[in-house]
Amino acid sequence: MFRFFLFLLLFCYGCFEYEETILFRKMSSGTVEISYTVPLKKDSKESLIKFLPTSKEEILTSVKKKSNNNLQVRDFTFRELEKSETTDMYFKRKGKVSYKLDFEDPVHLEGVLIGTFSIKQKPRSLTVKRDFPNLTDNAILDSSAGEKKIISETSRLLREGKIQFKVLFPKDSECSSNRGFIGLGNLVYQIPLQETLENPDTKTWEYKIRFF
Repeated sequence: MFRFFLFLLLFCYGCFEYEETILFRKMSSGTVEISYTVPLKKDSKESLIKFLPTSKEEILTSVKKKSNNNLQVRDFTFRELEKSETTDMYFKRKGKVSYKLDFEDPVHLEGVLIGTFSIKQKPRSLTVKRDFPNLTDNAILDSSAGEKKIISETSRLLREGKIQFKVLFPKDSECSSNRGFIGLGNLVYQIPLQETLENPDTKTWEYKIRFF
């Protein structure tokens, strides 16, 4: 669980980004587009965040860990950021990754996306629930001395950090959500990192789409 906390804390420095867009073309198919910026190892182009890799092979391996998974990875890109694109004093080298996952059944997204993703399907509708762990006192107590120091030092740097999610669906559909902004054919939700770490009420996001 600390892995996810560290992932969130790293975003606090303002030098990491994660964006995820799910396009539901219809109930049974669609595309997920994912992009993120991560720090790189000093002497290679490998990501310092293990579960956000920079190679297509590692992404494929991670995606295929789930059984009965027919997700297809396409349009993969990776590039190392130029020195002029970052002013981060902690991580001198960073890489930007983007790719798409095509799915024929949204159930196959379970266990693949960050946090947890679960879906319930009914005739002409689907309900998605996303859960994101929050940092609690118990988690800090269970952490090692080194992990406690990381949490303590980086927590105070939280400002406007956020992770962005977008959901796209046919414009003649009907959408409801307990969080985020609903527009015509789209739903946008941004997780403010400070609330995610401190407020347990912000960890669950649920939305429902009805198709006509």
